[in-house]
Amino acid sequence: MRLRLNTLRIITLLIFVSMLVRLQDLQFGPDAATSRTQIEQVTTRIDYTAPRRGEIFASDGTTLLAASEPVSIVAVQAELLPTKRLERAAVFMRLSSLLPFTDTLTITPTSALKTNPALAGAVAQLVPILPADIDFSPGHAVTLTVPLSQSLAALELGQVYSDVITLNPGADKVLRDADLPPYLLVPVATNVPRPIALALRENSAVLPGIKVVEGFNRTYPQSPQIPSLSHMLGYIGRVTEDDLEQEQAGPPTYLPNDIIGKDGVELEYEAVLRGVLGINQIEVDAFQRTVGEPQVMRPLKNGSNLILNIDLDLQRQSEEILHKWLTIADQRRISLASQNTPIGQKIATYPPITKGVIIVMDVNTGAILASVSLPAYDNSLFTRPLSQADADSIFQNPDAPLFNRAISGHYPPGSTFKQFTAAAALRNGIITPETRFMDLGKLVVRNKYNPDATNTYPNSNSHAYGMINVSDALMVSSNVFFQTVAGGTDYVINLGPNDPTLEDGLGIERLHAMLVNDYGFGQPTGVDLPDEVAGLIPDPEWKRDVQRKTVWSVGDTYITAIGQGDVQVTPLQLLRGTVATATSGKVYEPHIVKAITNYSRTQTTTIEPKIEHQIELDPAYWAVIRDGMRRSVQDPRAYNRAANASNKPAGDILAAIDRFNLAGKTGTAEYAENGVLRSHSWFVGFAPFDNPQVAVLALLEGTGDVGDGSGTLALPAVVDVMRAYFKEPVPDINGSIPAASAPPQPPEEQAQR
Repeated sequence: MRLRLNTLRIITLLIFVSMLVRLQDLQFGPDAATSRTQIEQVTTRIDYTAPRRGEIFASDGTTLLAASEPVSIVAVQAELLPTKRLERAAVFMRLSSLLPFTDTLTITPTSALKTNPALAGAVAQLVPILPADIDFSPGHAVTLTVPLSQSLAALELGQVYSDVITLNPGADKVLRDADLPPYLLVPVATNVPRPIALALRENSAVLPGIKVVEGFNRTYPQSPQIPSLSHMLGYIGRVTEDDLEQEQAGPPTYLPNDIIGKDGVELEYEAVLRGVLGINQIEVDAFQRTVGEPQVMRPLKNGSNLILNIDLDLQRQSEEILHKWLTIADQRRISLASQNTPIGQKIATYPPITKGVIIVMDVNTGAILASVSLPAYDNSLFTRPLSQADADSIFQNPDAPLFNRAISGHYPPGSTFKQFTAAAALRNGIITPETRFMDLGKLVVRNKYNPDATNTYPNSNSHAYGMINVSDALMVSSNVFFQTVAGGTDYVINLGPNDPTLEDGLGIERLHAMLVNDYGFGQPTGVDLPDEVAGLIPDPEWKRDVQRKTVWSVGDTYITAIGQGDVQVTPLQLLRGTVATATSGKVYEPHIVKAITNYSRTQTTTIEPKIEHQIELDPAYWAVIRDGMRRSVQDPRAYNRAANASNKPAGDILAAIDRFNLAGKTGTAEYAENGVLRSHSWFVGFAPFDNPQVAVLALLEGTGDVGDGSGTLALPAVVDVMRAYFKEPVPDINGSIPAASAPPQPPEEQAQR
């Protein structure tokens, strides 16, 4: 007995000594630091507080375009859930009694329904109609959907028959699909009604791990009625692994379940709209209960708001106007395609006309007042889970509604480009305002390397305009004049012996330099939107490197000078270049955002206009270019006036052109589609001529052949936008003024009122 007692004492002493040694090792040994860190991680927790995303307003500063609406969110913190399967399922099934999750239960084996009448009766009360194809043979299982409002009954059934029934709560599936660290709150339900949120908070004791937090829901209140806003606003979506990998070292900016801007200003101004994630360190006990005051590691900062330059009413009307003229163009397509003529047979191959762009810019600031790209999409669809039909309408649509043609589409500009060729020729002394060349309707050019071969470069209508100067050439849109200026007449063989000639001409090097270095073509404009493309101004180096052709011919220069061939510009680039013409050389960085405010809107930072540079050109030269553009729509001899004299959908367009004192340039730009040569319709102009305020561009894709689209579709579309800008009524598709709108009054009557 004594020996056994002494042996027990020795064993106890050895255990005590070994514990002391282990304790000393934990405190002072080589792994002491790691052990202390592990202990500290157990007793402290890092909590994150998401900032409220800044909102986006129209130019009036009050109309919401993107709102952050406060909502109650139910989230799950997995590390606080019960570890036992049945207890965990009980939490989720209780949650389902308040929120509509899709819960299921699995019976294994199904033969228990045959051998246990009590089980079969209980299941029948829960799910009255069982699937007809149940296999009751041993080893098989069946999964049944729990009817809504029956989650608590299913929970009771699962607890009573836990040996054969496994509960599969819908909320648990959401949590597992999220696959996020257990310390993070994973949202499982948003827009939770206030009574349910209160009930969940009151029953938190039986719902461990279930949290009700305040969050926000992004909405785009204007987009369903004005879908073209979506290209500028963009949309939001869940942060991706790529987004998280791009973060720099240090405290996180995003959590794996955060949202982030995906397009438009939502993406471009993400850092401004996002705000700063709040990080707190909280001491907790073994039961995860807070035992001390939170230590702020990084304070929460809500995002800032954006005020755009977009005039909402002008945006809405511009979208309606573009729809109107695309509809008119398609009606012409259908009518022409029904005619048994060569042009009718060609147009019969055209698909419906649905694509176009309108942009409005303040010529004194570079501010974009409206920007419409059609087809468009409704970014409100991205604020909720996309249905398959919605996803197909966006992502499978061959018309690519997500594509912002205003900044990402690149097109040949056609004759709208002639204003820039004129400026290059004038600045380089190739011509003066008085210089005249003979326009015989075409240039016939001898091939430098094969004297027996010739190439012909005609005017668009093959009309001969005789002796003309640069202002005349802009008025009548003479290809011959600008090709002569750009490439010279060294190889031209159809001029008379007394007709003026021009050795060499401007040449591609000087033309390319002015287009790229002065006007900014061939490079992004710097607009505050993502995915802007650079466009292309070809030159011999590009032709050699890209096309693998070593010879740049005079024909290449001719084609480039009139905005055809390989020239590619975006609508925004073309509008900015025209604004430079209107302002005697001011090249602006276009901007969508007007101002930034803090979230409470007590502090405002205005985005000042940015002039990238000033194009140096004699004021007299600017004046003659502008005068040619004015004459192209105002001179009684101008084709555009004759073409629109009976253009019924345009209303009294000639009076409107004169009233606004409009100046501008049409363009019909050829391109190939499915082996068929088609053309786009352009018009870009500014008003009033003597003191420009606004510039407007219209592009109607594939409409150049449907009744001179540039003159009778694009030009009237711009005039309609000018009407909207100057607060005049816009004619409907039949040319009628809406009954609620008063006709424009003479200036003196407006002054009296």
